[in-house]
Amino acid sequence: MKYAYIEITERCNFQCPFCPSTQITDPRVEMSEELFTNVLQNLQGNVQEIFFHVLGEPLLHPKFARFLQIAQDFRFPVNLTTNGSLIVQNEQTLLQNSPIRQINFSTHAYAYLSENYREKILQQTILFADKLTHIHPEIYVNFRLWNDQADAASNEWNHIVLQKLQSYFGTNLNLSNFSVRHKSTPITGRIYLHRDSRFEWPDGKAEDSEKGTCHGILDQCAILSDGRVVPCCLDYKGHIVLGKIPENSFDDIFQSPKASQMKNGFIQHKLTEPFCRRCAFAKRFSK
Repeated sequence: MKYAYIEITERCNFQCPFCPSTQITDPRVEMSEELFTNVLQNLQGNVQEIFFHVLGEPLLHPKFARFLQIAQDFRFPVNLTTNGSLIVQNEQTLLQNSPIRQINFSTHAYAYLSENYREKILQQTILFADKLTHIHPEIYVNFRLWNDQADAASNEWNHIVLQKLQSYFGTNLNLSNFSVRHKSTPITGRIYLHRDSRFEWPDGKAEDSEKGTCHGILDQCAILSDGRVVPCCLDYKGHIVLGKIPENSFDDIFQSPKASQMKNGFIQHKLTEPFCRRCAFAKRFSK
């Protein structure tokens, strides 16, 4: 398996209108160091890379630096998805010798913040990316935006971001050739502008379809903050719980009848689970 998405915390300091995190009323859970270590023990030899991401802002976790060290001890490349608001406070941790392979800034989220705050965070992330690429040129950095068809706020914010990036890095970003298959535009080195179509988180309201496939189980899985293992990074509520770490091992979880049925279904372009049949994101792969 290529990726495992690990939700080290459910907490977030943003309230983005497109994110279901704002609808969660239960107490927010943070993964313990013991559970995180157990998760990596199970993933070792089974997964190539890990992501700190499902819901929540990973930089909010009080043991974020410690978790990076543990990941490094297990020799896992780490992909970090963050809103960037705490990048200054964590700069030294990220600039040190760490297992970071890629940092994704959710720049599209800034469109819904106050003008001063969003431009402050954008400037901080740009300065950090520039500093990072000089110290660790091997690390990828993505500034993520929705495409211009998302909504008016995103459209306006996109132009501001483009102007800031072009001005700071002295480059011309030609976005006229954006498509779902051509999402990344190089800025400098391994710093990219990444644009994508806005998607809707699964809410069970999409049209039911038994035909389709997905990267879940085949290429990825997700581990929620309480140790529940689900087939993909969009199943933040745990609609399809395949098992739970540490009660179940990785091998037992993904060799179970349910996991095998889902995997075979995806290979045959059949959606076996109700959650998958009503997932709007999965419909991308049937086009």
